Amino acid sequence: MSDRTAADLVRELAILAYVRDRLRESEGEDFCTPTTAVDQVLDELNSLERSPLDPA
Repeated sequence: MSDRTAADLVRELAILAYVRDRLRESEGEDFCTPTTAVDQVLDELNSLERSPLDPA
């Protein structure tokens, strides 16, 4: 398991949101960004927030 904490992952999501906003400002509102990085960070955050007793 990773040494990153939930706070680290929330900080990464904030950075990704900032980058997305800057790209949309420069490229236009219709600019689409891949969600792979966001998906990975959210998956890690969800796994950290899951309790050890929760098998899901």
